[in-house]
Amino acid sequence: MHPVADSPIRPLALSLSVLSALLLLLPGCATPPELAPLMESPAIAQQVAAEPVGDFYIGRRVYAPPFAIWGYVRYPRQSWKTAKLVILNEKFQLAPDRARNQLGSDNGSEYRLYGYFSGDQIYDASSGRFCAEFVLKRAELISANPDPIWSPYFIRDRQMFMGWARGGSQPVQR
Repeated sequence: MHPVADSPIRPLALSLSVLSALLLLLPGCATPPELAPLMESPAIAQQVAAEPVGDFYIGRRVYAPPFAIWGYVRYPRQSWKTAKLVILNEKFQLAPDRARNQLGSDNGSEYRLYGYFSGDQIYDASSGRFCAEFVLKRAELISANPDPIWSPYFIRDRQMFMGWARGGSQPVQR
């Protein structure tokens, strides 16, 4: 019989290698997904804190064909990380890019949106997810080139759906 086979060190070595492999997997699971996978620099946080309040919302356009989403919408003075990914209901007002017949020309633009969340969840078949419905009544451009709140690869890598299971509604903030 081989002397190493009877040694208690061998099972311990195997256990340590399994434990090491499991520890490598943990960093990807350590942080639960936020409601919106958006970044907020200190400068943007200051801008958000200084926003006027009123009977409107703040929206950021995300043009990502083939998805039916319009972009992110949040309350004034609330972090972008609380924003909801929405599909617009345009029964009262067309989206700004559609009104100009230039789909997607306003990708990344920031708007003051007048309207309301209907409370309905609209299914986007292209993404396989349900998004909040925002009924648009009016939109005013705040900035066509605001400071970024997502990475350059946000649309290409479909980061807007991070932590969001197909067939589900938006992930809840934890």
